Amino acid sequence: MLGSRSGVVRGITGGVLLLSAAFPLATPAVAQVAALPPPIATPGAEAQALNLTQRGIPAEASAENGVLARERALAAGRRTAWERALSEAGLPPVNLSDQRLEDMVRSIVIEQERTAPTRYTGRITVVFDPNRVRSALGGNVTVPGAAPPPVAASAPASNWVEAVAIYRSMGEWLELQRRLRGAPPVASVDIQGIAVDAARLRLGLRAPAPEAAALLAAIGIALEPAGPSWRLGLAGS
Repeated sequence: MLGSRSGVVRGITGGVLLLSAAFPLATPAVAQVAALPPPIATPGAEAQALNLTQRGIPAEASAENGVLARERALAAGRRTAWERALSEAGLPPVNLSDQRLEDMVRSIVIEQERTAPTRYTGRITVVFDPNRVRSALGGNVTVPGAAPPPVAASAPASNWVEAVAIYRSMGEWLELQRRLRGAPPVASVDIQGIAVDAARLRLGLRAPAPEAAALLAAIGIALEPAGPSWRLGLAGS
């Protein structure tokens, strides 16, 4: 896709034109900003990732009939699995309703069970849904398998990458600028040099580059690694 135009990329250094006011997207001041330092660690941030698959969980309960006993036993098992997951990760207890816990469970596997007219005894494996777990914890804990949180459009840049934009016409270049201006993961664009069919950019991103690339792909912008820098262009170009 973008790789076929590598000859243009190599030639851009010699064919760079001076940046003019015709490109309002440029923000030269951003080029002087260094990468932000990592956030100060908090006790919650030091916790290990949650184990969302809890095995060998006891599930026991008594009730006036076997069906109700089983429901109560599974509810108790879900709560035990939740408490164990938090404890193993070094997190404080988070008290949730039975319904909220049930909504957070992706699946339950019965390892063994024994039923009686008024009692249920068993062991289960509880698998929690990563996105719902992260939602319950406020998004401040590492949850394996959870989708990345949405990028706040007003957040400042936290990552910077050097990129070479490839385009086949001035219209394509202007369209690329337009999409970059409206892209939530892009905080700033510094145009460092421009030629007929390529430009050198410094992008200020609100997320790590691989994560930002995935978000940009959804709006038709291809951001791909190219050695120490990145290639940028309209998807499909």
